[in-house]
Amino acid sequence: FNKEDKEIIRSAIANHHAYEKYISLADAISAGMDRIELKDEEDKDPFTKRLTSIFSRISISDKDKKRKHYRLIFLDKKNFPDIFPIDDDKCSYQEYKKLLKAFNDEIDKLDFSKLSPSQLVEWMYFLLLKYTWCIPSAAYKHEPDVSLFDHLKTTAAIAICLYDYHKEHLDEKLNIETKAFQLIAGDVSGIQDYIFSILPQHGKVAKRLRARSLYIQLISEVVTHKILHSFNLPLCNQIIVAGGNFYVLVPNLKDTNRKIQIVQEECEKWMFEELNAELSIPQANIELSGKDLVNFSKALEKIRDNLNYQKYYSHKLVLSSEDVWNEEKFLRPETVEGDGKVCQSCSRHPQVEGDEEGLCKYCVTDTKIGSLLPKKKYIAFFSDPTHKFEILNYSFELWDDKDLKSVTKKNPYLILNLNDSKINHLVRGFRYITTHIPTKEDISEVKVEEKGQIATFDEIADNSEGDKLLGYVKADVDNLGIILRSGFKPEESSISRFATFSRMLETFFSGYLQFKLTNHRDFRKIYTVFAGGDDLFVIGPWDKVINFIREIRKDFSKFCADNPDLTFSAGISLAKHHIPISFCVNSVNNALKKAKDRKDKNNKKIKDGVTLFEQMLGWDELETILIETKRIIEWLKHGIVSRTLVYNFRQYGEMYQKYNKEGKVEYLKFIPLLTYDIVRNLSLEKQKDAFLWAEDLRHIEGSKNLPFLRTIMEYVFTYTRR
Repeated sequence: FNKEDKEIIRSAIANHHAYEKYISLADAISAGMDRIELKDEEDKDPFTKRLTSIFSRISISDKDKKRKHYRLIFLDKKNFPDIFPIDDDKCSYQEYKKLLKAFNDEIDKLDFSKLSPSQLVEWMYFLLLKYTWCIPSAAYKHEPDVSLFDHLKTTAAIAICLYDYHKEHLDEKLNIETKAFQLIAGDVSGIQDYIFSILPQHGKVAKRLRARSLYIQLISEVVTHKILHSFNLPLCNQIIVAGGNFYVLVPNLKDTNRKIQIVQEECEKWMFEELNAELSIPQANIELSGKDLVNFSKALEKIRDNLNYQKYYSHKLVLSSEDVWNEEKFLRPETVEGDGKVCQSCSRHPQVEGDEEGLCKYCVTDTKIGSLLPKKKYIAFFSDPTHKFEILNYSFELWDDKDLKSVTKKNPYLILNLNDSKINHLVRGFRYITTHIPTKEDISEVKVEEKGQIATFDEIADNSEGDKLLGYVKADVDNLGIILRSGFKPEESSISRFATFSRMLETFFSGYLQFKLTNHRDFRKIYTVFAGGDDLFVIGPWDKVINFIREIRKDFSKFCADNPDLTFSAGISLAKHHIPISFCVNSVNNALKKAKDRKDKNNKKIKDGVTLFEQMLGWDELETILIETKRIIEWLKHGIVSRTLVYNFRQYGEMYQKYNKEGKVEYLKFIPLLTYDIVRNLSLEKQKDAFLWAEDLRHIEGSKNLPFLRTIMEYVFTYTRR
């Protein structure tokens, strides 16, 4: 440490009693007031308790929930299969000793002399995330469902705000009722139109789609960095950043609103000038007391309502001055800059002069990012716009190991390891982002010079069984708004619980999904458009994506401690690779909406479903369908049934669905037609299994497969088409 650093440390030691007050209250707000007393619990050794899954605590119905618990393992890509909660709530001293040894070994590797105090805090933040995500913050006589990491993170964030607030308000006594905080929330809007405004007839679509998705994730990340920098706050005050949403806790100072507005105006102006206002970042901020942070669900509900209101005023700070609209800002130039030609890909910006592909500077940048993403290991952030890829007047670069040599010269303020938790004095943090893109070697055997090249969508489609189609899958968590509002009891809805819940959800959609896609032979052929927060969107060979989403749904249930209140729905849409992406996106959006409209026999909306071939299904019904399709495909393969019969059965299934929906008797003519086909094509002696299977379809009230007949046969037809 230099002389100035040593003086800061001496001062901190000398004033530790003053700081203790802030830390003590922050600890109480973050955890002390939300620890749940265990009933009928004897004094037991806290070092034998595992962390209870936060998902076990969620309840929005009267369904039974079972407590599940985490193993003591550090966060690492190779450990992802073991981050799922287990039934056993007891752990051994040996597990703690093993984790502690790994923790100490990592500390011993670090050369502390190469870090400033702020850099040390940054490194420690990620070290604690890596090793204490699975350790209870409180176990003695309490149900341990908040991780030590999230408790320490939120305690530090609260304590820093209290310190800054009382440094400005010296005469005020420390009080939990004081509005010492402001919560800032933001939500990137216009995401779908921005990502998919790419014309399919132009090449390299796959590269640019993934680049745009990364850009969205980085926008919400960089906005929070700008806010933190303006208040001189560490990363722990970044309470939640996931899926284009963010929440940042700052001190409620005299100039807080001004600082917030400056950052917002900078972001709006950049979006307006650089992206033609295709994207916006509505932001909202509210004042909070320590008491409000204890019941954080109310604070979230209030700021979300405020944020939804602000969405009606996107770009207001750019489009108006002193509450008067600037009409000139609403008009786009009549002529295109440069040689007057518009980008051949997005049709929204002028072409770069001399560009052989006729792209604008943004699509050129997208192509570069998309090419680099599968090859690079790190992302470096800079607080000025002068580096490779500009974003909100900051910039970033994608690096590999050799680029780290230039760190002193370029001086990024933060370097994150992508999808690997290894950290050191240079790479002080890590971030899991689902970046998987199939390369040519994932698809088929290739020449040496083709290795590492991104597979095109037609190459991905060619890996489908039967019909060479792309499968589009979009899925998200059901009832998340209700869960955030009322998933925890009011007395249990602390900021630390929400931080734990959000981080674990992000771990699944950003970390585990990346692991799954890269470690399964068939799933490596699937292209990630985006995944994070509480949703995902992937494109791949149609049959592979169906199996993928089945497995992910099972994994999600297991990850969420098999809590029946935590479910997700998915929409699946199939299309040829040359069909415009915008059309396919609309189709899969409609499929997802249909899945979320699924109802039970009492007409109560239950969601937790999937739409396939335009039929709304429960996940167990999808399993039944896939079992039946395998049976029929085998019959086709061995000549037991013909393709003509499969086609006819598909028609009968469609007629049954129309009868079921419209109630018109005319559609029941499928029964005699079906009977005729059975008599003509199948016999009990020669094709016993197929005959009995088909006979069951004639029982309109009790048939197991008749409700799904069209979808079963559609799948078989698509799978066996040559």
